[in-house]
Amino acid sequence: MYGPLVSTGDAAPHTRLYCDVFGMEESGAARLPEDVTRTLFGADAGAVELRTLRTPGVLAGTVLCLFEPGSDEQIRTAETRLHRDAFRVIDFYAPDLDAAVAHARELGYHVEHSEAGYDLDEGAFREAHLPGPDGVVTAFLSGPRDFFTGFAQVRDRIVSEVCSISAPLGAVGQPSIDFYREVLGWGVVFEYAFEDDSFSELVGVAEKLKVTSSTVGFARDEPYINIVDYGTGHSGPSLLGQSVAPRRGLLGSVLTVNDLDALRERAGDCLGGEAGIELAPFGQVRAAVLTPPHGIPHLVLQTV
Repeated sequence: MYGPLVSTGDAAPHTRLYCDVFGMEESGAARLPEDVTRTLFGADAGAVELRTLRTPGVLAGTVLCLFEPGSDEQIRTAETRLHRDAFRVIDFYAPDLDAAVAHARELGYHVEHSEAGYDLDEGAFREAHLPGPDGVVTAFLSGPRDFFTGFAQVRDRIVSEVCSISAPLGAVGQPSIDFYREVLGWGVVFEYAFEDDSFSELVGVAEKLKVTSSTVGFARDEPYINIVDYGTGHSGPSLLGQSVAPRRGLLGSVLTVNDLDALRERAGDCLGGEAGIELAPFGQVRAAVLTPPHGIPHLVLQTV
C-alpha cells in the first residue's frame, strides 16, 4: 500500500499539513477527464486532479483527489467519529512523541490535548491526534523503538512514513480480512487488544472502549490497514456506502501491484474498469479501483 486517498476541494491545507508536519514532498500531478474519472470512481464523479505527496526515501505517501465538481458532503465528521465501515485515522510513528507534537503546534496546528497511553504485550504506547481538513484525522504513535523497527522504514526523523490507516469495521470485518488474503495475498501482520480510559477520552466518548485490532498488509514495514473493533457491537451506526467520490475526506487508499490482470481474475466484479494514466512517482500506470466488502475504494496501480 502506498498510502491514503484523500478527497478535497482545496489541496493547499492538506499539502501544507503532510509536508510541514509529516515530512512529505510534492511528487506529481495528473488531471483525468470526466470519462476516465467515471471509469475509475463511478458515475457521480466528474473530472479529477490527482496530486501525489511522498515521504522521501520510501514508496509511501498520500494522494489527494480534487473532483470537479466537488462535494459539500463529508465522509466522516466529528459527530460520526466512531461510526463503523469507513477509514478513520492515518497513523504515523513518532520516535519522540513530545517533540512531534511540539513541532506541529509550533507550526500552528491543533493537536488534541488529550493523549492516550496504553499497554500492550510489547510495551507501553502513546497516541496523540491531529484533526485536519475535511474531517481527516492523523495520529502520532510512539512506543518501544525496537518494536517500531519492524513497522516503520523511516525512524530517524520527527515522524515516519504512513504506517497504517485505521478502519473500524463491523460485520464486514472478517469478510474483509478474508478478501485481503484471497485477492491481494495480504495476511494479518499484527494483532493487539487493550482497554484504557485515556483512549476513550482521546476519541471523545464517555464509556471505556475495549479495542481489538487485526492489522493486514503485505509486510509489517509497509503501510497496512488496521481493522479495529471498539467493542461497540455490530449494530451501531455505520458509514457503509458513504466512501464514494466526490465526497470529501479520507476516501480510500492507493495500492501498487505487479499484475493487474491476475488481480482481476481473483477479484472479479470487485475490480472496476481500467484506465491508463501517468502519475509520478509511479510513471505510466494501468489503474482500476478495487472495492472490498467494507466498500472503501482502493485505487490500484500497475506500472507499465
